[in-house]
Amino acid sequence: MSDQKQELLNYIQARLGELDQIHDQAEKALNAVQGKDHVTKWKRKVVEGLAPYVSTAYLKHVTKEWLETTYFVGDVFDELADEVDMCRRHLKKLAKEIQTSGIP
Repeated sequence: MSDQKQELLNYIQARLGELDQIHDQAEKALNAVQGKDHVTKWKRKVVEGLAPYVSTAYLKHVTKEWLETTYFVGDVFDELADEVDMCRRHLKKLAKEIQTSGIP
């Protein structure tokens, strides 16, 4: 595996850890609104961090999915959980794609 692939996989793994921590903190503090704010800031940081590695098309896709999509289900904790799950799925899918097909 190339150094760039491994570097990107390490980056993804670290961001997954951050995401879990943000979600756990929001649930423990019973503050989903603050948690959503933290997740939004985290998403922007991750999108910027992916930019040097991934194609422009992939970056546009993840930007649209992460920064332009909003979840409204009525319960702010459910919305936060849905948003965290969506981000987690995207990052895990990206990691798998990197391992099997290379960097998109």
